[in-house]
Amino acid sequence: PPPAPFLLPPPLPCTSSRISASLESLPPPLSRVSMFRSLFIGTLLACHAASSMAFLASPAARLPSSNIKLTSSRMGAHPRQPAVTRARMTIAEPESELWKGTETLSNDLCVRIDDVWYDLSRWRKAHPAGTHWIDLYKNQDATEVMYGFHSDKGMDMIKRLPKAKRTPEGVKDVSQVTRNFRKWRAELVKDGWFERDWKSEAFNLGSWALWATAGICLAQIPTLPFQMGAIFVIAVANTIAGWLAHDYVHGRGKWADIMRPFGSFCAGMSPTWWSDKHNLHHARTNEVGKDEDIATDPALFLWAPDPKNDAPWRKLQGWYLPLPMSLLFLIWRFDSVRVAIERKSVVECVGLATHWAVMLSFVSFPTYLGALLLSGLMTAIITTVTHQSEELFFEEEPEFVDAQFRSTRDAVCSNPFSEWLWGGMQYQLEHHLFPTMPRYKYPALVPHVQKFADENKLEFRITPEFELLKMNIDLYRHVATLEPQPGAKGSRPENVERKDITSIISQVANTDAPKR
Repeated sequence: PPPAPFLLPPPLPCTSSRISASLESLPPPLSRVSMFRSLFIGTLLACHAASSMAFLASPAARLPSSNIKLTSSRMGAHPRQPAVTRARMTIAEPESELWKGTETLSNDLCVRIDDVWYDLSRWRKAHPAGTHWIDLYKNQDATEVMYGFHSDKGMDMIKRLPKAKRTPEGVKDVSQVTRNFRKWRAELVKDGWFERDWKSEAFNLGSWALWATAGICLAQIPTLPFQMGAIFVIAVANTIAGWLAHDYVHGRGKWADIMRPFGSFCAGMSPTWWSDKHNLHHARTNEVGKDEDIATDPALFLWAPDPKNDAPWRKLQGWYLPLPMSLLFLIWRFDSVRVAIERKSVVECVGLATHWAVMLSFVSFPTYLGALLLSGLMTAIITTVTHQSEELFFEEEPEFVDAQFRSTRDAVCSNPFSEWLWGGMQYQLEHHLFPTMPRYKYPALVPHVQKFADENKLEFRITPEFELLKMNIDLYRHVATLEPQPGAKGSRPENVERKDITSIISQVANTDAPKR
């Protein structure tokens, strides 16, 4: 016989009150809210379980050893202004947006790669990533950039390029530090540091899927507490999706090639736009006028600007700092749509449209907007604190290895969740030295980087995450107190038309400057 609670009572006279009494003895059916609540709780628990178990059991869980010397904050780190093996390159910005390089094909445009000078003057326009990369390294050594952003096939093509008939005058040989780095990198490649591990790849992708599913489930419950919860969970998923898209743009091999559209379909950002912007940041880190990641004005200023580039709200930037940072993902999505349309990339246009259609079908616009603002804030904090408090290069063009050690700082995360949320960006120096290396290899690489720094008399900078955040806030507040400096270098190239939204805002603000 069925369990007692499910037995129907004996027949009673047909009265409404007694019918109600009989119905009350039946177990109530699960409501839609209860079903979604159960599904959400189960998914969220799975998220936490997967995150915790994977980080406790995998190599990625290893935080930097406690014997690593932590470097503290240093006010005034900015100098005073004068009064893998395989990589992928993408189509660059239209010619009207490029830096001014050689004017005619008759001019020699020599670039040094592995101690061999090549004449690229007649090949520059055939470069898949655009002419500005060739112009940027005229009469310079580009070996580290070549290995950092090109595939094996691309490196083999170098051998077919025309050799230069002359050696540019006044170009110094690379330092011994750079030669030691090249030898070290070759050893890492030989030892398999750039090979991918399917378990780590599955964890990274699976943890994002769990959090995205949990956020969408939570968004189905139309009450304020659950919508606020959905904002947080989807924001975390958006941030993780950004790191995954970042991995697949940098990554090399079949897996990265297959997953490259993840950026447009799941993260809502154009891989082509990101590659153009981000590779330049890696190649010329913290070089003023070249690195777009430090071109944050007129919203935020990292140094005292020229009066013509100044803004009256700079004096308050230490207080409104979270506001422009929270707009990061909205700005990136705007620029992604613009680039996908300009380049006529059908795959990316379809991916971006699919992303927005799916999200807005399951999540209300106010909730998703809140998630984008929160994830933008989280991502902006993570991506800026490891560079902005370090040295900025206004006129100097240091060698690649030297520049990375002077412009980049690692972060020590305080707990496994933070370690996961940072997406490998806490190992910023390791990532900049070896951008094509899978990020789950970085924790084990940290002691090797520190050893290389000690042997080559370089400063290895590493700071706890919250102290690093305080350093960045203190920098913005310090710059807010400075007087404008006539002749200070601008954050963007002069006389170059840029179409990204931050450059447009900067141009409008500078146009109004004389009126203030």
